[in-house]
Amino acid sequence: MSETRGHLLTEHRNERSARIDALSIADAFDIIATEDASVAPAVAAAKIDILSAIDLIVSAFQKGGRLIYVGAGTSGRLGVLDAAECPPTFCSDPEMVRGLIAGGWDALRRSIEGAEDDRDAAAAAIDTISVSDRDVVFGIATGGTTPYVHAAIKRAK
Repeated sequence: MSETRGHLLTEHRNERSARIDALSIADAFDIIATEDASVAPAVAAAKIDILSAIDLIVSAFQKGGRLIYVGAGTSGRLGVLDAAECPPTFCSDPEMVRGLIAGGWDALRRSIEGAEDDRDAAAAAIDTISVSDRDVVFGIATGGTTPYVHAAIKRAK
């Protein structure tokens, strides 16, 4: 990707944990616990956007559509994992929530460098599962710039 990503928070070093490897386990634990505590307020701040997304997904389900997660790396793995958990947790049809990950199924077990930049693979993955106008394609990208995710959403439109 030619675009610089230096402005993204996800690309910055967290100075609070820069030397976490040299700390005691107790001190390292405290740093991680403090960072984890920042998650709930961030989720609360995004309430309106989260509710809007939920409304779109519920509407899709009511029309017989699906939720399709698309991501790369850890973000993609989490989408696939969530999709895999829906049938046993909610007794949903396995096709109702799907997960697509850059690099395909091999990327669930190991990192596949460059897969996140493969726009053609993203379009092909969307075509393979026959996305329709009833479906919601939900991109998961920590920094918001992953080419695979953007290409999948563009193809789905």
